[in-house]
Amino acid sequence: MKNFLVLACLLYAALINIPSVPALNGQSMNGSTGLYSLPSGRIGWETADNFGLDFGYRAVINNDYGIAHIPALTASLFKWVELSAAFDFQPIINLGKEYKNDDLLFGIKLKLPTNISNSKNPAVALGGNIQLLNIDNEDFSYNSYQPYVAITYIGAFFNMTAETTVVFGKTFYSGGPQNNSNIDFGMGFDLILFPDVFRNAVHWIIDFANFSYSDNSWPNHQFYHTPLWWRGILNTGFRIDLSVTPALSKYKFLVDLVFNDLFDAGARSFTAGVVFGFSDL
Repeated sequence: MKNFLVLACLLYAALINIPSVPALNGQSMNGSTGLYSLPSGRIGWETADNFGLDFGYRAVINNDYGIAHIPALTASLFKWVELSAAFDFQPIINLGKEYKNDDLLFGIKLKLPTNISNSKNPAVALGGNIQLLNIDNEDFSYNSYQPYVAITYIGAFFNMTAETTVVFGKTFYSGGPQNNSNIDFGMGFDLILFPDVFRNAVHWIIDFANFSYSDNSWPNHQFYHTPLWWRGILNTGFRIDLSVTPALSKYKFLVDLVFNDLFDAGARSFTAGVVFGFSDL
């Protein structure tokens, strides 16, 4: 954790030039607009007059426990409201008895008017997640609720455009785990790699948080929280924006290639995903 904080401070110090570039507004693994585990201060379509819609799918591949499938849907309304939903189809857990393990994830986000007059100002959103976990498991179903504030601001790192996102929140429980005094915190970076070469298409994303895309994210072999809940989760990978091509310029078409939870043996996984979206521009 200390090493991560040192790295975060160094990266923050490097973000000194503030260019004006269009935001990518990709989809996180639970459907909300953001990085991988983290929601951002943006919504999916900030330029749409009334409505924008994103469809996503991800496969979380773990060599020890199998593959989870996560279809997601994100709706952007009136440039300041976002609604999201995802279904996390996880493999059955066999502990002498087979237990179903699927989760239903909902999100809402309200974008504040902090950068309407100046796009270089930070984008700030108030949001919340409602997660119905182990929904078809009679013995171990429970719910989690996560209000949060997400702040996203742009800068530059070695002359490459970067966005930094910081999230503060709190998770509450019902139907299973006891509530505690833990505070949710996450920080992540979205760096456009070599824009002169790749035309803003290739993004390197890294995020670290003491929460994942859900309270019982895959892979897991227990019924409350993720297996390494106390250590935090580091994700990194590439987000490829195919919308930079002229044929797709009116749409959103993203490909995610992600390495999940790199610090923890057994939980290390690979995620491949795709997002397609459109709006009433």
